[in-house]
Amino acid sequence: MSGSKCKSSGDVAGTAKKCQVITVETKVKIIERVEQGEKIVDITHSCNMNRSTIGTILKNKDKIMERVKS
Repeated sequence: MSGSKCKSSGDVAGTAKKCQVITVETKVKIIERVEQGEKIVDITHSCNMNRSTIGTILKNKDKIMERVKS
């Protein structure tokens, strides 16, 4: 194993799925939008992300905000 979190698994056509890098700034904007009361489903559509990705960002909110402050 290479230790990479990104896995490129081929689909039926044989093309590899590419990872989308999410910047800290984008994560902070997502957290702010949720805190302002915006629905997660609306954020997922506008950011073109899965709901689980948004959920992971919110789960790690404390770590993300701590990184921004330092």
